[in-house]
Amino acid sequence: MRLRKALALTAVLLASAAPSAAADVGSGGGSRPAPAPAPAPPSSRAHATCGDGKSPAFPIGARIRGGPAVYRAGGDPQTWLLDLTNTTADTCTRIHPVVVLTDQARALRPAHLRMEFEAPGGTYPVSLERTDRDEIIAVFDGGDAFAGFSVGAGGSLTVKVRLAFAADAPHGEVLADAALVQRKGEQGDDGEWIGEAGGYRFTVGGPDEESGEAGALAHTGPREWAYGTAALAALTAGGGLLLGARRLR
Repeated sequence: MRLRKALALTAVLLASAAPSAAADVGSGGGSRPAPAPAPAPPSSRAHATCGDGKSPAFPIGARIRGGPAVYRAGGDPQTWLLDLTNTTADTCTRIHPVVVLTDQARALRPAHLRMEFEAPGGTYPVSLERTDRDEIIAVFDGGDAFAGFSVGAGGSLTVKVRLAFAADAPHGEVLADAALVQRKGEQGDDGEWIGEAGGYRFTVGGPDEESGEAGALAHTGPREWAYGTAALAALTAGGGLLLGARRLR
């Protein structure tokens, strides 16, 4: 069951992110790990069940890598990877990535793209919603058949993601940032922000444009459309993250 009200509140929180906030610094295609994320707000880490809840660092390290620099509108799905690394001495379970896609023209809509991810048991579609600031929120919920990713103590896991754009998708630059949410409770009605991945910047182009090499991680700069980590931080403000986690049911 989907709780779309949660996405509505998430949209409000995303709208509160400062437009001039700088994005993460990284290298092309995630060939090196993204910079260490800022500590999560105390309120969002107070009841963490992945790790001891006292460390200022996220228990799950994450990075986006291997994606193309250009996606062709109307073309075949392209693959990029999301690496998850458990830095704790315990197994972390029920991990659900949440990706925020922001295009410069604010013209991208859920109908313009298709995203899916691989997990034990099969391939699952990603749920897409649009915020009131025209960002696209992609939730790796997988419905009732997917309980979330599990990463063993000190272990790592790579999630394969496929992304394609419709023939009528607007052309231009897109920034993708990822947060990791751990669903809690038997009903999945609570959650914690346990990690984030540096931004992945790419271009949606026409069929004749070259695909290029791996996409670039976001760089610092005053681009008003690139909210970067500010958008992700908004997911943890107040009760927004908890409601956002309910969306994963």
